[in-house]
Amino acid sequence: MKRLLFPLLLVLGCATAPPAPPPPAQPVRVTVVGTTDVHGWFNGRVEVPRGGGEPLPYGGLALLASYVDALRAETGGRVIVVDSGDMFQGTLESNLFEGEPVVRAYNAIGYTGAAVGNHEFDFGPVGPDAVANDPGEDPLGALRKNAKLATFPYLSANLIDRATGKTPDWVKKSVIVDMGGAKIGIIGLSLQDTPNVTMEANVRGLEFTDPLAAAIDEAAALRAAGAGAIVVAAHIGGRCRDMQDVLAVGSCEKDQEGMRLIGALPPGTIDVYFGGHTHARMRQIINGVVVLQALPFSQEFSSVDLFVDTEANRVIVERTNIRPHTMICRVVYSGTERCDARSAPAGATLVPRIFNGKAIEPDPDVTAIVAPYLQRVAEKRNQKIGITTTAPFTRNYMRESALGNFLTDALRDWGGADIALINSGGIRANLRAGELVYGDIFEVSPFDNYPAIVSMTGDQITEGLRATTGGERGILQTSGLRYVIDEARDTDKPAAERNRLVSVTLENGQPLEPQKLYRVVMPDFLVGGGDAMGSAMSTVPADRIRIDQKRPMRDVIIEALQKRGPGPYAPKVEERIKILNARPNARQD
Repeated sequence: MKRLLFPLLLVLGCATAPPAPPPPAQPVRVTVVGTTDVHGWFNGRVEVPRGGGEPLPYGGLALLASYVDALRAETGGRVIVVDSGDMFQGTLESNLFEGEPVVRAYNAIGYTGAAVGNHEFDFGPVGPDAVANDPGEDPLGALRKNAKLATFPYLSANLIDRATGKTPDWVKKSVIVDMGGAKIGIIGLSLQDTPNVTMEANVRGLEFTDPLAAAIDEAAALRAAGAGAIVVAAHIGGRCRDMQDVLAVGSCEKDQEGMRLIGALPPGTIDVYFGGHTHARMRQIINGVVVLQALPFSQEFSSVDLFVDTEANRVIVERTNIRPHTMICRVVYSGTERCDARSAPAGATLVPRIFNGKAIEPDPDVTAIVAPYLQRVAEKRNQKIGITTTAPFTRNYMRESALGNFLTDALRDWGGADIALINSGGIRANLRAGELVYGDIFEVSPFDNYPAIVSMTGDQITEGLRATTGGERGILQTSGLRYVIDEARDTDKPAAERNRLVSVTLENGQPLEPQKLYRVVMPDFLVGGGDAMGSAMSTVPADRIRIDQKRPMRDVIIEALQKRGPGPYAPKVEERIKILNARPNARQD
């Protein structure tokens, strides 16, 4: 009997011992993928290698889908895909259908949300009109239609309907998604300057408020709702040079709006920021925030791996993996992960692209979705226009450009004008060398702007040039004028108050007469005050403005070139615009 006492006590002791604590929960890995400024390039692009050869395709949403699928396979599906705006406007394939093929492709890829960019408003009402011309037309009709079609939300925390004082019914401030127990909040932000860089008539019923205040308020609301990580997708960006060292903040341009916004955020407000609008790259940690921005036109994406502690409900910062920007390629040059022909290593050969162990091929579902749109537009795109160029005509946002000269000369011929003006932001692509087709001119001038002939005094023209040379937006490309800018002037003043214009003359060197009326041809976008032209155009009487709405500006440019003759035309820069004390040439769209 005594022999049984110790084993019995041992059994009783084991029965009453507290259970061992469960092991701590493993952090949840979530990969966030970001695109921006796709601008309708859902079918990718082609590039001719240096020295000639077969054009090399790259980019596009069917290939992007293959990359996203590879990431989903790696993470067990825990992938978030966001876009930072300007999804639709820019290609014949997209514009003829008012962005519909892009939305359908995004649906198939499984986007989680998309910020509202300034060019989302360009299509205006459903149908051919770029702005509402009849009382019954909705200036946001095309955008509402796309928002209804989308299986992902349009996001903007700083967009307000003036009539209601609330967020419009077709957009959300933010969204929370559950990724394996990790709650991720996603906030959208729009460019506060949107009315100046889209068709202003389409956004008169909207207000674009301070994005900083909106981000702080919405992040607090998402944290209160249980979000352990906050991601911002913003059509507000920056420009950095060093993509290797994430701590190389000194390589970033400090006066970019995205830099100012991120730098002003209280520490811990957000975790990741995907920027857009500037058509530049970022891959930095700024003010404790992971900041990413990929190149435009669906040529690459950015991504980051977050590890979320679901018990502490926070991102484990030291485990965050900021991936390099990924070029979207079906094949790559051997020894690289890129397919840009211009920078191909000497002797490199093209090999299949393998990403996360997966061969990258166009996704069949996305391919099938976009194919009908491509078929319907092919005949128009490939229509020859009877014009030949000897070399590429390039654009430049902040300097005189060969393409700007080419287009303004044609527009001036068409209007029989003294002067022609085109905003640099309206020139969307370089013009290739060779025998041109309609699609080439469309890519250069995709917006449905109409040509306007305006009678302006010398003083009004001078004010327009002063207002558009402040450095915040692109300058005016010109025909019939020469002007000089000093970029060292007024650097301590806001852009709207700067006067960097040194001199302006007619092309023959004669000064503009202050009160003399000149015949000026320009896009209706400028007539409406776009790109800071409001101060000049507000003083022009309505009876001195005639907008030709029979054909878009690209078609009258083609007509003018055809009347001039087939060419061949060679690019030229003639010091129509002279820059003193030149600063780095940044681009924003």
